[in-house]
Amino acid sequence: MPQSSELAARLRAATWSAHQAAAGDAFLKGLLRGEGTVDDFARLASQHLVVYRALEAAVTASRSGLLARLHHPALERAAAIESDVAALGGTRPATAATDAYAEHLASLAGDPVRLAAHHYTRYLGDLSGGQHIGRALTRRFGAHTTSFYRFAIDDLDAFKQQYRATLDTAGLDHDAERALLEEAGRAYAASHAVHASLAVEAAAVVA
Repeated sequence: MPQSSELAARLRAATWSAHQAAAGDAFLKGLLRGEGTVDDFARLASQHLVVYRALEAAVTASRSGLLARLHHPALERAAAIESDVAALGGTRPATAATDAYAEHLASLAGDPVRLAAHHYTRYLGDLSGGQHIGRALTRRFGAHTTSFYRFAIDDLDAFKQQYRATLDTAGLDHDAERALLEEAGRAYAASHAVHASLAVEAAAVVA
């Protein structure tokens, strides 16, 4: 039986603790405090490039149902990240956590509901807290390195409201909604693992 009304609120509630934990990632917080280097930022952007290429390839292969209604070409980030990485001196290697994240995204091309969970966590995050991150990084590294955080969307708040409304009217049954909520938690965990892997690398360089 469909039960998607207020799905966006349930999705937010189900992932709130994971969202808070991700916001406290030491690597990202260091960059925002001005402690990281250009190379640290380049390594972060390079991980983003691997992840968003995988996400956007999977979305293209799987665009149906809820995923088709959620997606908009203006959300796509890979080309913007390519520009940022070039401005930062070129691509840095992917970490094992990043490769694992990308492989998992590719595996979801045939599962649009679970893929939609990653679509939500990545793009809604970029349109929300990502805007604060983008402004801070722009002040530090320059606008030519932060195209990733700028969207060709006139009204971000209105866009996010429509995105959440689309979730609320998705008509998912109990099993599909449970899969969406579970996968959103995995998406946050995967993102955290990427940041943690970058922190380990950064610590090794300092040592």
